[in-house]
Amino acid sequence: MKRWMLLIAAGCLFAAVYGESVTYTADNTTVFSNPERGFITMLEGHLTKSKPYAVKGKESTLDSYKSKESMSIVLVHYYLDNFVSKSTLPDAVLNGFDADMQVLRSKGMKAIVRFSYTNTTYMNGDEESAKDATWRVAKSHINQYKSHWQANADVIFCFQAGIVGAWGEWYFSDNYGNQSGHINDARREVIDSLLSAVPHDRCIQLRTPLFKTDYVGDTEPLTAEEAYKGTPKARLAQHNDAFLYDYDNMGTYEDTATQKPWLAQETLYVPIGGETDITEADKAQKWATYEKTTAEMSRLHWTFIQSGYAETTTNMWRNNGTFEELNRKMGYRYQLVSGTYSDQVEAGHKMSVNMQIRNAGYAPLYNERPVYLVLKSNQNSVFSIQLKADPRRWLPNGVVSTIDEQVTVPVTVPAGTYELYLYLPDAYPSIASNPAYAIRFANEGVWEASTGMNKLNATVTVTEGQNPPEGLQQPVEGKQGQAFDVLGRPVDADSYQGVVIRNGQKTIHVGQ
Repeated sequence: MKRWMLLIAAGCLFAAVYGESVTYTADNTTVFSNPERGFITMLEGHLTKSKPYAVKGKESTLDSYKSKESMSIVLVHYYLDNFVSKSTLPDAVLNGFDADMQVLRSKGMKAIVRFSYTNTTYMNGDEESAKDATWRVAKSHINQYKSHWQANADVIFCFQAGIVGAWGEWYFSDNYGNQSGHINDARREVIDSLLSAVPHDRCIQLRTPLFKTDYVGDTEPLTAEEAYKGTPKARLAQHNDAFLYDYDNMGTYEDTATQKPWLAQETLYVPIGGETDITEADKAQKWATYEKTTAEMSRLHWTFIQSGYAETTTNMWRNNGTFEELNRKMGYRYQLVSGTYSDQVEAGHKMSVNMQIRNAGYAPLYNERPVYLVLKSNQNSVFSIQLKADPRRWLPNGVVSTIDEQVTVPVTVPAGTYELYLYLPDAYPSIASNPAYAIRFANEGVWEASTGMNKLNATVTVTEGQNPPEGLQQPVEGKQGQAFDVLGRPVDADSYQGVVIRNGQKTIHVGQ
């Protein structure tokens, strides 16, 4: 009995003190850009040694779409038709990919990447087919591109398998089984090679559900336990380039009764996007109404769609209000609902963080992303403490998720009063400090555009760490820019990976 009393007393000694709860006001009307979601445009390039770009030189086009339609991702489609029979690509073409990705990086945007060999079909006897590259040639090209894809993973949202057939859509093909809806050995090799060459934290979208189930040999959809494991099942996703075209989407589905529910579960963990191919007004008015479009996107968790194709449909959406609704709700749309935070904590001790977050969008987030609680003083000292929360798990269509954590305030934090912020930067260090790649919450009066942080409208007072928990030391003296972990041990500020401190213009790192 005495032992339990001692444990309770010890817990009370270091318990964080909650302040008053904060209620947030949702913004359900504003359209704004957020990373890795929304309307897209397509930029194409038929690559040659002298013209190795699809993006570079089109900066004004990107600026226009970003301004007018709040775009954050672009489908970059590379045609290698000039190398369809050449196993070796010139360095200029490979380096052109790097240059294109750098343009997107400078614009705060990301790419959906596809490679293919032709955008036309021809009549081969009585059959329509397409002159794509043999597997020997395509495999050589993939191997050459691998290091370039890996080097630019930070600005790649996902890949589309491409390679096979006209437009890379895996249907009309001279070399991989013409007009086939199934996986054969040659198509399997394409997927094998792409899974190896594409950055391992990025998904690869296939054209139909059957291609995935054939490849993985499993007709059960992804589960929460299987997601994000880096397996083929966890990385293979879908793109639908005939969205809403009749109910089977121009043959995308073999059996809508089983495949659409399967896809609705899959897309909780892997992304879907594409375009609609409805070019006739009467069909658009029948199949792509506001009600049908929003219901299908919500059900199947759509993250992106082309804004310009097919114009018959997208212009109808602009006129009837569908376009604006999609621009708000495609992908994720996070909203703070309420929060309760410690209002006082001793440096080196734990503070409590409890907040409710609604995802009002159609889809979750798919690529890994950290979540930080940020303490910012009026002297411009900023301390960012990483939470355990995984925003990919914040489910869509109005589901409210809870963050409930006890986090240690580093013993190095000076005494003072700090405003609290929520900060979701990109996971890649190369772009993590760019606010364009941080997630904005859809609430009134929380977004800080200059930093990419979301204000929590709460403060915490940190008192000097006079009595740190056992094992903690007081901070040691060090030069400007020196970093310490929470045990007070000096660490290399340039290489230590942990919680970020910004002291004026200086960025240093400390661990939790």
